[in-house]
Amino acid sequence: MNRCSLYLGSVLCVMTAVAVAQTEDPGQPQLGGGQSPNLAFCQERFYEEDDGLIRCNWAVNFNFACFVSYPNNKIIQLGSKISEPEVVGECDNGERIIKILHY
Repeated sequence: MNRCSLYLGSVLCVMTAVAVAQTEDPGQPQLGGGQSPNLAFCQERFYEEDDGLIRCNWAVNFNFACFVSYPNNKIIQLGSKISEPEVVGECDNGERIIKILHY
């Protein structure tokens, strides 16, 4: 065997070992379910829970929530809510902003 063959063989062996180490063990339970929680902000006056759905003028952060002046088409399923609505501050016009954590 020449040096090249020996080198390639050792590289393949290491790559195989890394691949095996990164695979999941089917006997172990998966934690977390794969989806990360989301944080959503909206104006408190638009927050509405009805028929298993949550509607509001959802925004990605506090500042955007102050400028979205009407409910949008984004609907969150009530069952995906992790935390209860929490008032996190007020806009310049006095509008209260809430946040929720959801999947």
